[in-house]
Amino acid sequence: MSKTARFVVIINDNVFWMENQALQFYERLFEQKDAAVQTAEERFSQKELFRIQNDFSIEILMVYEGENPQSFLKLDSSRLSNENLEAEKAICLKDIIYFNEEDLAVLFKRAEEIASQRKHDLIWVKAFAVDEVLIKTLKTLDYKEFEFQENTIEKQIYFKKKLR
Repeated sequence: MSKTARFVVIINDNVFWMENQALQFYERLFEQKDAAVQTAEERFSQKELFRIQNDFSIEILMVYEGENPQSFLKLDSSRLSNENLEAEKAICLKDIIYFNEEDLAVLFKRAEEIASQRKHDLIWVKAFAVDEVLIKTLKTLDYKEFEFQENTIEKQIYFKKKLR
């Protein structure tokens, strides 16, 4: 069965699943329960998911195998979060929840297609420094590391890819 990535609407049916998947992912990534719970709550709590449903600059892109949801990320086209990147129209991929490298490839391929269709000239990605699989995948997809300053609990590494 082939995998596809498509936008998802935040509804009660998928909120609990996404919240649970995020917690499992962060527990595996950080190996610290407190950091995992705090990060999952900040990014994928029910309250946060319903908040972003009304924020038209943030969209959820999810990988499906058939009709079964697998992995997901946030596409953030907000001008505020994408300023100071030396680009005319940047888009950010963040809060990436995945359980295998194949899902990552599907997510990034679709995100790049969407960004190109919308005439974005730069994609940038936030990756936790401890997320070796994501970092390796980004490098194989020709994303380049760059310096960026943000206040975060866990150390992040930033990558970018020019589209035009």
